[in-house]
Amino acid sequence: MQIEIIIYLVLSLLLSSLRRIISGMKNGCFYAKGNKYPTPLLDKYIKNIHFLESPAWYVQFGSLFFSTLAIFRALNYTTNIFDILMQVGASLLVVMGSSGMAGYHFQGYINHGSNLPWVDIKENPKSEFAIGNVSFWWKRSWKGNRRKYFIYIGAISIVLGIYLGIFF
Repeated sequence: MQIEIIIYLVLSLLLSSLRRIISGMKNGCFYAKGNKYPTPLLDKYIKNIHFLESPAWYVQFGSLFFSTLAIFRALNYTTNIFDILMQVGASLLVVMGSSGMAGYHFQGYINHGSNLPWVDIKENPKSEFAIGNVSFWWKRSWKGNRRKYFIYIGAISIVLGIYLGIFF
């Protein structure tokens, strides 16, 4: 049991460290954008910040997932596959709820910086996934005014995930 928990915590910490590196890269893009000196390590990201933002999300919420899973596994250690899958699912509910709660404000500030209304009814219905050399757009349902509801749905998801992770 202890080795399993240590593995989850180490993964969480490694992902948190990677998140900080990505944050430094994003800060570098902010400072370098519009300057005339060469920034070969940042040029790709200056041209498309999503190549940093997508991995940032995955490592940030991956870190939260592994730390939450470590807690659930430590509080109710079991070898029953169904119970382990329930703990994994509960951890996903917590992570997705946390992300969902922030979406309204996350996009609001992006819109504000883009000189758009906080809630843009003409918002692009697609989101870009960009990592490594892969980039594609995918349709999403949480846009515009719907983001307001995800604050509450996210909170419910977190509470449900914690309940299932600890008491189920």
